[in-house]
Amino acid sequence: MDFNSIGCIAEYKFAITAMKHNINVSFPLLHSSPYDCITDSKNGLKKIQIKSASGKGDKVRCFLRNTKKKSYPIDEVDYFAVWIESHNGFYIFKNDVKRTSIVLEKKGKHLKKFNNFAVL
Repeated sequence: MDFNSIGCIAEYKFAITAMKHNINVSFPLLHSSPYDCITDSKNGLKKIQIKSASGKGDKVRCFLRNTKKKSYPIDEVDYFAVWIESHNGFYIFKNDVKRTSIVLEKKGKHLKKFNNFAVL
């Protein structure tokens, strides 16, 4: 499967899971948008950039860069949602603009980020 297909699957998985948490999801019409979707919940509107990372181990690295290999500006992306197939879920966390990558693990300090749709 190519990277475009994997990314599309992650976006649809995110939308389906968000809707199961009573979060409305909207997708931009243009693919050149800096965010992949907007969530609408009791917490307001949030611009979400969805990423997918593969890896078999407990720790998986995900790159949080735009097409120019720079971090996403805070006015363009509020949150990241990173799908990791081997963990069977999303890590959801606020864009701090400082990172261009993150190592995620299901245990320890990242446990609170795993499938944390409540922040949206």
